[in-house]
Amino acid sequence: MSIEARFDTEDSTDPRGAGRRTLHLGVSGRFASGSKGAVTVHNISATGLLIETAAALAEGETIVVDLPEAGERHARVVWADAPMHGCRFDDPLTPAALSAAQLRGAVRDGDRGDRTVSEDFGVRLRRLRTERGLSLADIADRLGVSKPTVWAWEHGKARPVERRLAALAEALGVTTGGLEPAASGPVEAVEAGRRQIAEAYGVEPARVRIMIEL
Repeated sequence: MSIEARFDTEDSTDPRGAGRRTLHLGVSGRFASGSKGAVTVHNISATGLLIETAAALAEGETIVVDLPEAGERHARVVWADAPMHGCRFDDPLTPAALSAAQLRGAVRDGDRGDRTVSEDFGVRLRRLRTERGLSLADIADRLGVSKPTVWAWEHGKARPVERRLAALAEALGVTTGGLEPAASGPVEAVEAGRRQIAEAYGVEPARVRIMIEL
């Protein structure tokens, strides 16, 4: 699951500061000056989040994350390998705050265009891999490619050549047809969110109840 987000940067009165960056979840779009405010949150947990952004973030920099139902929380950039950045919250999120943030991704996925979502190849590959408890290295080793290559497949930067599809499907325990995207509607999107929340808490999906206010 990925969550659209955007940085708003406030100018700092401190000459040593670079301005306060506030990350708003569930907000897409670009600034008039360009696209550096656009962010994709690829993963969020109680302790931190993985974000993809063209903004120049330095290790040790603190950002403010505006979370639904939880307000603003501070997070520090602990590693940077542009465009990917790993951030750690100063204080872990509560279960309720984490659930609300994760559900934001599910609701966004279920609210596009005509309310029909197409799970693209990369998203499907990542979901199948994580559901089976396989790492990027596991897939890379089985196919004889590098971890960055698998990462590129999952993030839509590249696609495996035809001759690798059979081996990839076998590694994931599906048919080659099972690698192709499947269309889903809002109900399926919420169910995907339910699975994500259940995985985060280590419980069965049936124990997760989701209420949506329209």
